[in-house]
Amino acid sequence: MGGVYALDFAAVLMLADAMGALNTLLVELLPEIEPIILRAYAKASE
Repeated sequence: MGGVYALDFAAVLMLADAMGALNTLLVELLPEIEPIILRAYAKASE
């Protein structure tokens, strides 16, 4: 309980834009890589 369960896509995309890294590949792949990122956070919190 209390763990990460989703990414804030708007925040991720705004951060990428601010870093000059926003591109269509990120936009298209973000939903696909979200579960991988969430699993990594879950492992790190154990």
